[in-house]
Amino acid sequence: MKIKKLLITFLCFCVLILSGCDDNSNLVGNSFIPDSDMITIYTDTIQIQATTIIRDSLFSKTINGILGEYFDPLYGRLKADYLCQFYCQDDYQFQNTPYNNSIDSIFMTLYYLGTGDPNTPFQFQIFPVTKPLDKVYYSNVNPADYADLNTIWASKVYTAADGLIYDSVQVTVDSNKYYRSLQIPLPYELGQKIYEETVNNPASFKTQQAFNEFFPGMYITTGYGSGCLFNIVRSDIFIHYKSTIESSVGEDSIVHMAERFITTKEVIQLNRFENSGTEQLLTENDDYTFIKTPAGVYTRLYFPIQDIKSKIENRFINSMMFSLKYMPNENWPYALGPPSHLLLLPEDSLISFFQGRSVENNITSFISVNSQYITPELTEVGYSADNRTFYFNNIATLLSYHLFKSPDEDLRLLVVPVYRETSTINNYLYTTDIYNYLAPSGLKLRKDKDLMKVSIVTSKFNNK
Repeated sequence: MKIKKLLITFLCFCVLILSGCDDNSNLVGNSFIPDSDMITIYTDTIQIQATTIIRDSLFSKTINGILGEYFDPLYGRLKADYLCQFYCQDDYQFQNTPYNNSIDSIFMTLYYLGTGDPNTPFQFQIFPVTKPLDKVYYSNVNPADYADLNTIWASKVYTAADGLIYDSVQVTVDSNKYYRSLQIPLPYELGQKIYEETVNNPASFKTQQAFNEFFPGMYITTGYGSGCLFNIVRSDIFIHYKSTIESSVGEDSIVHMAERFITTKEVIQLNRFENSGTEQLLTENDDYTFIKTPAGVYTRLYFPIQDIKSKIENRFINSMMFSLKYMPNENWPYALGPPSHLLLLPEDSLISFFQGRSVENNITSFISVNSQYITPELTEVGYSADNRTFYFNNIATLLSYHLFKSPDEDLRLLVVPVYRETSTINNYLYTTDIYNYLAPSGLKLRKDKDLMKVSIVTSKFNNK
């Protein structure tokens, strides 16, 4: 039996290399193998189906916020805003005492990447959150449930081009990108209130929960403007003040100081999205399915299990190579492009995957890579721009698991756009987190009949 297992392992490896070359059933064997141990290798082709679906909301836990409004002739309209808390270290105090116990100013600073027309003017608005945010993390949140929409803290008109450029912002996105920032003045009274609370009631800064009760957060939205989306990679509050310190010559000097509160993974951020014009994406057609972010527009794949079972019978599943091809960007200004990665997983595991902060396990969930036979840890972008293909490679374990768990039900998979957060150890790139892709993107996936054919390579012993 050990010899048989070794032979299976060797032949399966050969099949993985050669399986994509021939769609006909064939026999693989060598004369030096005893007839009783001969293994037959089969290649069967199945036809799968694809359609576009939309979910009413998506799990949007992230420190990134999306802000603004954008219209695409194909993908429709998207308006986005967010509510957020701010991180406060335990037992927080000002670094120094403000001169005359009075701050100078307080600002909200937004670090962002823009999509769309950078010269479109937007009215940024900030409202106070009046009760601690719940950990709902779904994009259909109602701001009126948390914020006082009758009290506006700030209103300022900007364009995306107005932002100052920063080349290093400590955030959990690509550190090689350049970010812009906008400063929005906040009411002086808010900054002064925060300082006085540190003096008169330090218990409000004892823990993060205590701080959230004292200062529940902000709702950041736009009053008018359309044509650009701001991907807010971090939201900061800066309180500026002057303070006196004793110099080395014994005389007091006045220095400029700043306190900062930031959005982090430790606190809650709720992103809200309003989509319209997606009806044309959901209309069934013979050529394409669609993906749109951040909108919950996904592609659903159907694998006919009864047809698969009748073809492969009780054979061992060696490989099922899988990839998806997409069309070029549309030919108009600021057309939406593809997301960085796609995630392939069973539809019934979508909710638990994101709520459980899972990553791909290469058994029932797979993240796209940029070429065949490349494993996910070797790729930073999950598609090949040269031939416009998202590769998932061998997903045989997913089929095997489904046949074991639900042998009488068709396999329904979702193709979900995701952002993959990584880390590197000894030049090995691996996944640390996977989030729903919340930056604006659009993808038209081809579903030509030939592209929706999948080859399944199986094997069995001749004497079994």
